[in-house]
Amino acid sequence: MTKARVAAALCLGLILQGCGISSPSDNRVETFSGSVQPLNFGVSHPFSVTNVGSREIKITLTSLVPGNAFLGILYGQPAGNGCGAFQTAVVDTTAGRNSLTGFIQIAGQYCVQVFDPVNTVGIPLPVTQNYTLQVSHP
Repeated sequence: MTKARVAAALCLGLILQGCGISSPSDNRVETFSGSVQPLNFGVSHPFSVTNVGSREIKITLTSLVPGNAFLGILYGQPAGNGCGAFQTAVVDTTAGRNSLTGFIQIAGQYCVQVFDPVNTVGIPLPVTQNYTLQVSHP
């Protein structure tokens, strides 16, 4: 009976590895900083994903100065001078929380970008905001 359980566990491990599913702890973490002005987008920060399969991406706002504002964050793939959005989120000034999570299933070039979410929240950023993001990706 014990050998059967060990064999089943090994098979499950091989199946999951074959599907490309891994733990978020296997991700790389990159830090990006910049600024975003009222009614604008910040620069697009590129990063490469080399692992394939269904893997989690986490984007965390770690700093926003002077703060006291909402900030838009998106991730996607490079498009011209910007970042073509796959997913967006609007976050408040509570730094250190996961701001955006999703899954990446294909290796390639991706990007993260911040923006003034005036179209979502109805009021523009009060002043230029300086930010730091951490992107955990496969």
